[in-house]
Amino acid sequence: MRFVLVGTFFSTVEEFLTVVVLKHDLASFVFTLLVLFPVFLTFAFLSSRLFNRLLRREPARDIAHFVIYGVFGLMIEWFLIGLAPWSDPSANPILMALFQFGMFSFWATVGFAPRLFISGAELARETRASILRFYIPYFALTYVVALTVPIELRFVAIIGLVIFGYAFLNLFYLKYFAQSFKTGASPGS
Repeated sequence: MRFVLVGTFFSTVEEFLTVVVLKHDLASFVFTLLVLFPVFLTFAFLSSRLFNRLLRREPARDIAHFVIYGVFGLMIEWFLIGLAPWSDPSANPILMALFQFGMFSFWATVGFAPRLFISGAELARETRASILRFYIPYFALTYVVALTVPIELRFVAIIGLVIFGYAFLNLFYLKYFAQSFKTGASPGS
């Protein structure tokens, strides 16, 4: 249950901005909050047992979790939501690549952060604290901007800030992965 709650926290911050503030679609927001993300997160939690069997070292399990759920989330965006890179051939390829990286970062966070946040390891605790020191004030500021910026700038401001915020979290994960491999974490650590 904690896994689902942590993932829901990380997903809801973005979903409210993009679905409620930008699209004014409360019904879709409620659907994502009560159905989509709990199902995704329950699947992520249950399938992590497979990683534990297939991969001997915890750092490899963590990286697999991060990458697989980032990619899985992109598949949801591409094939269910219609935000594939090829959906708009006229789009600027650099902006499209940044947008795709941002979506990957979002889904990787939603799928991996709960694993990190429920871990009892000291390195995970330190990483959690660093993430929250960035995430909470950054997204509080993002909300202030989102709710005060003129309507004609709202889309660019929200999407840009959300992409930057979730992409920036990758730095915390990369540091965590590097330190985790360096310490040679093994099963049960």
